[in-house]
Amino acid sequence: MSTFLSDEAAAITLCAEGAVLGDAGDTSGALAHYRAAVLKAPALLSLYLILANAEQLAGEVLAARDTLRRAVRCASRLGVAEEFALGKALVDAGAGADAVNCFRRVRCELPKDAAAASALASALRAAQRPEEAWREIQHALRIAPANPAALLTAALIRHDLADHTGALHWIERSLAVRPDSPATMVTRGYLRHLLGDATGGWQDFEARALPQPSTSAKPWSGEPLSGRTIIVLGEQGVGDQLQFLRFVRHPALQAAARVVVTCEAEAVSLLRAAGYDAVARGTIMHTDFVVPLLSLPLRLGVNAGWRADDAAYITLPDSPVRHTTVGRRRVGVAWSGNPAHRNDAQRSIPASLLHGPLHTHPSMRFVCMQHGVSAADMPSGQWETNSQGDWLETAQQLCTLDLLITVDTGIAHLAGALGVRVWILVSHVPDWRWGAAGNVTQWYPTARIFRQPARGDWSRVLTNVSAALSALVLSDEASDVAA
Repeated sequence: MSTFLSDEAAAITLCAEGAVLGDAGDTSGALAHYRAAVLKAPALLSLYLILANAEQLAGEVLAARDTLRRAVRCASRLGVAEEFALGKALVDAGAGADAVNCFRRVRCELPKDAAAASALASALRAAQRPEEAWREIQHALRIAPANPAALLTAALIRHDLADHTGALHWIERSLAVRPDSPATMVTRGYLRHLLGDATGGWQDFEARALPQPSTSAKPWSGEPLSGRTIIVLGEQGVGDQLQFLRFVRHPALQAAARVVVTCEAEAVSLLRAAGYDAVARGTIMHTDFVVPLLSLPLRLGVNAGWRADDAAYITLPDSPVRHTTVGRRRVGVAWSGNPAHRNDAQRSIPASLLHGPLHTHPSMRFVCMQHGVSAADMPSGQWETNSQGDWLETAQQLCTLDLLITVDTGIAHLAGALGVRVWILVSHVPDWRWGAAGNVTQWYPTARIFRQPARGDWSRVLTNVSAALSALVLSDEASDVAA
């Protein structure tokens, strides 16, 4: 017992020292102390929660998930409060499926508690079990029919069941109880876009956490910019930034004396090569006006269909020219997104599924456009590989392709912005930007959408892709005959 107590005391001391280092800006030192504390007292749940929180704040999302999964295996949870805390941390870290058993235990202990039922419903939703989640949230709403958080969860579950109209109904009920909830309004914005109400969607998006300028520039609301300067603040991921970059070319902005665009550091060279005045996010710039990038459609009064005269709004003067050898198309493939993304399990495709549908087309030369892939993770067969570069190098490589086939990730937006033909494979319940149905999108004239017919059914999607590739081959053969 004395050894246990001394280990626990040492772990708590390490944790306190880590907090001091963190406050002083020494993130790596703080993490090292927190990790040492967990090793010293592996049964103490609070240490895992502190470490996982610090890892998330440091951007180490996958490490945070691993930490919490170790807590599930190793930490003592002596009561409902600890079980609930671990479950909540798992959901917050994007590992909601691992939280299901935590909340089931809470639910058994508190069968008449609406928060317990609602938390279990959220975990089941994260585990891609929306039918079970719907039954659970109904139970929560029978206990607390006016709980705004439960009503929002109900809306999200109906969305996952592809019932967008029903989801909007539950959103409106939640807003009737708590009208000033930013998260609920943004969710309504997503639903409005899916239902074709772009104007309402842009308005609701303004409730999101807006990026803040580092200067006292005046917020731009659409007033004339002639002779003035403006900075456009990039936000969210690189894919979102590439998607909304088109609006920077709008005449209202181009009338300014200078338009500066902030973006992720790894995309600066790409935007500069394409002629944009780009700087890394966080760079201090002094301008007359400032506007968040995703606010541009609302400020400009345009929708997704707006674009400049030419379809491509990222052009590289020195990019290679695509040369299609007759009967030998170069087809790039990206099958996975960032594993730290909350929705990655639903949008990414196991590489093993690609072999049959793609390798029935020997006339195609397949090119791996998947970053960070090892030889062991490659689909079977002969693939051309590219060097792992930044976004500019990726753009240059895309310009050598006849076609890109990709899941819903940043490279899809880059291809569309470049005017490269791209086939985008999306899940049964798609992201808001792709709409609820159809195989075309207003965002990119060169894009074609391939949708899952049912949740998780990538096999049917790949069968349809294979058929479309066959049609390309027949088109090439017909062209040869005509020539």
